[in-house]
Amino acid sequence: MALNDDIQMAEQHVLQAEHHIKRQRARIAALKHRRLPRGKAANFLQLLEDAQSMHLQHLSRLLEQASRERTEAGT
Repeated sequence: MALNDDIQMAEQHVLQAEHHIKRQRARIAALKHRRLPRGKAANFLQLLEDAQSMHLQHLSRLLEQASRERTEAGT
């Protein structure tokens, strides 16, 4: 897979994770509004946020690699 394809995939993962996190926060708010237990939902939100952190780190590494390759190609 080409680097640009990897970057596009990583960007898509970041966007999808943002969507999942937003939905999970809404679910937690609904549970809170109904005064229902939120522990497991909050734990799952933490997993989603941890995964998002990994997605962002991966994307950052890919973008750095692409920048290095462009710099090297220009010299």
